[in-house]
Amino acid sequence: MANILTRVLVWPYEQWFLRARAVGEVEGIGLVDYPRNTPYFRETFATAFDILRQGDPRRHKRVLTHVRRIMNFPMGYSGAGYIQHLKAYATSFQSPPTEAGIRKEAILQASMLIHEATHGFLYSRKIPYDARTREQIEQLCSTEEHRFLSRILTPESLAKVKTIRRYHPELYRKRWSWSLCQRVSEAFRYTKQEEAHKKQQDATQNT
Repeated sequence: MANILTRVLVWPYEQWFLRARAVGEVEGIGLVDYPRNTPYFRETFATAFDILRQGDPRRHKRVLTHVRRIMNFPMGYSGAGYIQHLKAYATSFQSPPTEAGIRKEAILQASMLIHEATHGFLYSRKIPYDARTREQIEQLCSTEEHRFLSRILTPESLAKVKTIRRYHPELYRKRWSWSLCQRVSEAFRYTKQEEAHKKQQDATQNT
């Protein structure tokens, strides 16, 4: 009942957000940018899909099947997440500092897309994400990321990325144990942090 009530209350804002912040498409997948003018947002994901298509056609197809929107929407997402009813990849996108950094960021975003598309695939198979299954699911999604990365990175680069994008069970367990109040508090804290980061970026670009 609580989930239904939340959806009813959030739905009008959600629909406005999807319309008002739409900034184009990549391979038929809608791009939604909360700040509206995030540097290199579209270019990074266009490059990410090029890398996916050329380097891992099978997982590229999975992303196209289970991700219909890419949303740069930082509130409540410390990294990335999958919004099931929208089939959306939600990310707190960090712009590369220059155009030269697009490919590096695109590889990271491609791996995260695979992680979240794997969540979408499991949802489509009616596999529940609950206290009994969630650790195994997160481990599987992380493994899928690394399988993709192993196809396009050198062993040295792969080892470095794995230290950043690896499954941290203790962090997941901490978040899973949060109360609703803690989740809301963390969401607002993270949003303020993101806004401060964006202001710093804008100030740097304008100097």
